[in-house]
Amino acid sequence: MRHLLSLLILLVFSTAHAQVVLFSHDGGFHADTFSLAMRLDLAPQGEPFTIHYTLNGGTPTECDPLYTAPLPLTPALYSASAAYRIQNVPNDRWFQPDSVERIIVVRAAAFDTAGNRRSPVITQSYLVDSLLRRKIPLPVISLCTDSLSLFDYDTGLFVRGQCFDPLHPYRTGNYFQRGILWERPAAFEYYDSSGASLAVDCGLRIHGNSQRVLSQKGLSLYARKEYGPSHFNLPFFPDSPLERYQRLVLRPWKTSWSAAGVEDWLCQQIARPMRFDRLASRPVVLFLNGEYWGIYFLEEKADEHYIEDHYRTDNRTVSFLAYWGDEVENGTNHRWNDLYQWLLHADLTATPNYNYLASQVDIDALMDYMLMQFLVANDDWPISNVRFWAAPGMPWRWVFFDGDGTLATLPESPAILDRMTYADVGFTTRTSPKATLLFRKLFSNPHFLQRSAERLRELVDSHFDYQRTSRLLNDIASQVVAEVPYQIRRFDAPSSMMSWRTAIAAIDSYLRTEPQAMLDEYLRYFRLQAEVPQLAVEPDGMLQVGAGASQVILYDINGRVLAQLPVPGGDTAVQLPQMPPGRYFIFTDNGAAALLWTVHNP
Repeated sequence: MRHLLSLLILLVFSTAHAQVVLFSHDGGFHADTFSLAMRLDLAPQGEPFTIHYTLNGGTPTECDPLYTAPLPLTPALYSASAAYRIQNVPNDRWFQPDSVERIIVVRAAAFDTAGNRRSPVITQSYLVDSLLRRKIPLPVISLCTDSLSLFDYDTGLFVRGQCFDPLHPYRTGNYFQRGILWERPAAFEYYDSSGASLAVDCGLRIHGNSQRVLSQKGLSLYARKEYGPSHFNLPFFPDSPLERYQRLVLRPWKTSWSAAGVEDWLCQQIARPMRFDRLASRPVVLFLNGEYWGIYFLEEKADEHYIEDHYRTDNRTVSFLAYWGDEVENGTNHRWNDLYQWLLHADLTATPNYNYLASQVDIDALMDYMLMQFLVANDDWPISNVRFWAAPGMPWRWVFFDGDGTLATLPESPAILDRMTYADVGFTTRTSPKATLLFRKLFSNPHFLQRSAERLRELVDSHFDYQRTSRLLNDIASQVVAEVPYQIRRFDAPSSMMSWRTAIAAIDSYLRTEPQAMLDEYLRYFRLQAEVPQLAVEPDGMLQVGAGASQVILYDINGRVLAQLPVPGGDTAVQLPQMPPGRYFIFTDNGAAALLWTVHNP
């Protein structure tokens, strides 16, 4: 009902000669102060209209100040509100700074003589270096919404409120509520040093799971036609091909499991060339109703709209699941449940069964996803932080998200392998038989196991090469280092620059030593050979197998069996069939040799 009302209001504005308020200066970065003038555009003859404005981020009404003359940009225009003093977490999690940095936020609209608003609300935020006494080094997002939307006892998103239970303080509160009934309208502005900017109305919700109990809240942003454009029309992320987004997330710095704050961003960057779905991300500074709210990471939202944007498929046809199918975020879990029930009893050492699974699941993408989680030693997986999807005619694929508990969190690498192969009855806080079934079944297939070891070696030598990963770590550290002291003063997280630098050094140490150590552990854990003897293919297609093999198995790049060729007793060579151009895997049945065979165009 609320969204229908919003839509009707917008339609009224668009059909009744809406009076648009124009500002003399655009919002964004400014070196020095100036006087801000406002005027009406499209005002009909003979109809008196006035401009009313707010400075606290709220929606203007006829009771708010009347604009009569240009407003000099001085600290007098800072909001008189003090939202940072409103407790929004359980008592033992609460930290209140002495003060917060502020920017000037002006929201204005046109009103007729009866006090009716006759225009959309126009919002502009001003980041003035001379007032801030510094230049903010990161892109800035300014969010404005009515104070009641955030802090009302009954309906506010940011407070403990009516939904708080003192007996369960870390799982209850208004900020744990979900769904469209807990979405609030907000004005979104984005500014960066290149001059890129965007101002649009959107929907605002709390984002995350257990992290909702943190004072620095995660936020989800929803572009909807009820508010304005149906997309955020700006290419926010240099490493993404997209130029518009339906959903965005603001991930708070404080969700990191260490003082470093950068693990998720770093994981997403490391994963960029890999074969699973990952999220574009960049660090920003957030101001909420003009108050400094710390360092966040603006990120794509992992949901069905992400799939629609990247794969050009109708989101209504996408099944988007979480928690290994127990949670349906879009579509249905029927297809997955059928596959899971089949997998419970399937023997993946049998070629037809493995081929069937490969037709339902993107094996290469899943392999990279699994190895990525292993190499970063994700301490909050595989029960949690699992999202995967499928669409008609497309196999299941996994999305990597939430790398907050990675890299330097887990002290010893074998623990992650134990989690990935866990088969006991019941579940622990990190794993369960249901969460590991797919991996355990795949590990039973010698071909998949050997391929995964070879792929792991490739990843360690390329994507996880220390020269590459250390460069990425240094990049993000250099981007945020000047802003970290302000994050510390606002949220006491991290507790000091020393603790931040120590955490960054721990990640650097992990990247330098652990990937190779984890490769070695993977080979030992599954009793795989460190170096696999290579077969030889002659120009005429004869495969030299040596003694001891009775069968040669030919696979395509997705692991499907294409041919099983007997090796007659005493022979040491087999004639390979003619194959279309492409790459193929060849294994002998004794597991002692493997080859990636490339067939070129004639």
